[in-house]
Order: sequence, then C-alpha cells, then structure tokens
Amino acid sequence: MAENSDLKVGWLVSNLKTNDFEELFNTELASSRMRAGVCISGCQKADITVYPLNFRQADHNPNLVFMAKYVPDSNTGQYLDDSGKRWAFWLKKIKKLHSKKGKLILDYTDNHFVNPGIVGDFYRKIKPMVHALVLPSDRMKSNVAASWDKETYVIPEPVEVDFIEPGKRQLDVSTALWFGHITNLGWLLEFIQTEIHKAPPRRLIILVNNNPVDAVKQAAKNAPKGMEISLAKWTVDTMRKASKISHYSIIPSNKDDPRKSGVSPGRLLTSLAMGLPVIASPLDSYMPFKEYFSLIGTDEGLNLMKNPLGRESLILKAQKLIKENYTIEAIEKDWVKVINEQFQ
Repeated sequence: MAENSDLKVGWLVSNLKTNDFEELFNTELASSRMRAGVCISGCQKADITVYPLNFRQADHNPNLVFMAKYVPDSNTGQYLDDSGKRWAFWLKKIKKLHSKKGKLILDYTDNHFVNPGIVGDFYRKIKPMVHALVLPSDRMKSNVAASWDKETYVIPEPVEVDFIEPGKRQLDVSTALWFGHITNLGWLLEFIQTEIHKAPPRRLIILVNNNPVDAVKQAAKNAPKGMEISLAKWTVDTMRKASKISHYSIIPSNKDDPRKSGVSPGRLLTSLAMGLPVIASPLDSYMPFKEYFSLIGTDEGLNLMKNPLGRESLILKAQKLIKENYTIEAIEKDWVKVINEQFQ
C-alpha cells in the first residue's frame, strides 16, 4: 500500500457555488453530500490529500480523480463559473489525468453509458479513460454488467442522522412523514390520491428540497377528507424534528421505473435510524431489509398505517444493523479502502 502522502485525490462535482468542502458537506443534494462529501471527510481523517473541489489551480495535480454525476448545464452565474463549458472543462482535466497514467473513478449512480442524450454522450466519450466505478447498490452492479466489464465497488449512502429511540410517540394525532428530493415527489402525490385513502393519517408532513406548493395543493384536492398536509423545506434538522412528532415514514415509489433501479437504500435506513416504522415500495435495494419494513399495497402495510405502534423491538434490531454497517464513519472507511486498493 502506498503511503498516504503519495495519494493526491481530486473530485469533479457539478453545480457548486464555491470550491469549498463546507458547501459540499451541507448541500441539499444527497448524491453529492452523502457520496463525495463522505469520501472527502474520510480522506481528511485518513490524512489523504484532497484538493479543493474541481482542482482548479495549476499546482493541483491529483493522481486519482473521482467524478460525481456530470450535469451539462452549468447555469453560469448561479453556480461556480466555468464559462458555461463544463464539457470542455472536465474533459481537459480527465485527459490530463489519463496522460500521466492517473486513475479516474466514476461515482456512478445511473447507467449513463447506455443513456441517450448529452449526458450519455459525455460518459461514452470518457469511458476508455475510466478505471473503475463506484456504485450505490448491488442492483446497480447488475444493471451495468452489460456495459462495463472492468472494476466496480459498491458503496451505499450512509445514514447521517443521530439515532432516535423508537416508541414514546403518542397517537393522539396520527402523523405520517415523507422526505426526499423533488424528483421523488411524484410518487408521493400519486400515493396521496390513491393508496393513502385506505388508512389515512390525520396529518402528513412533506419535507422536500424545493417548494412545490402548487403541485402539493393540486394533489391535496384528491387527498382524504380532513387530512392535514404540511409542506416544509428539507434539512437534516427539520427531518429530525419532524420524525419526533411522526408515527411512521412512507416511501412510495415504483421498482419498475428505470430511474429507481439501483438506488441506495438511504431513505429506508434513515427512517429506521430515526425510530420510525416504514411502509415502502419494494425497491431492489430495500429488499435485503425486508424484515424491517412493510410493503405498500399489502395487508401488512395497511395494518401499519392503521396502527404503527408496537414495533420498537424490530426497529431496535434494524438500528443495530445500521450502526454496524451504514454510519458515516463506516462508509467513510469504505471510500478510503477504495483509494488505498488503487495504490497497492
């Protein structure tokens, strides 16, 4: 294994307003915060040199580069200014790395190699220079098998909240919690107008990284009569506070949607870490944890919605598993292990 002083790591990350790690550690984009951010914090603890994001200075000379999701629209003026030419900006750095026999590893959360359009074009362009992929789930590893035959690692997203003991929540006003990125909101809005009618909570709390007031109001027109819907901006703090006044978490989705195939089990594990029973769709990455949650559309799921209390021992068992394998500290070590293996 190489000495840590020999390792010089860089990260290419889209849509940042600064080059500072602090922004990455606090961004609302979980795909950046919980992957690039966790890798970098792990490197810092292991005394591995990590250059400022996008390693822009002439003396920034990484020998291993991780690339987060490529976003073609740099929104110049809103995000860090690369003159609106991210394709050229990133490609130049990748070619320089390749020319000096450095290693490029993609944090690969969607199978971009086979996707049409400009994003897929960029991934196909750089594919010959890619050394390995880091994937969020075993299902994603299966998804990419036909388009990638080189090295892969599976690193899920960690649970970033402090653990909350299950129970101790009264059912005076039954409350369900949903949190997530706005790209997942459509499944919830459909759920509000369909499945939730079978056993509606008195209150539904929605935490999202945007402010989709109109979309929520529209869905609310077909929500169960009398169900109160609260909408607020997602932050770790608001999520934690909301979990303490909620009785269960709902995660509706569609396992057949290509966008959801291969996702990390992050929202499921986070809900359990906050002490909440969970009703969720059967996404592939969730199924290894099947004993700890109930499926939407089943009698078991309906019973949980009607009475989410009394599942404390099961949630404590799930929390033990999460503490052993899915904390930030555990996942930081997984990223550092990848780096060290590349320099053995």
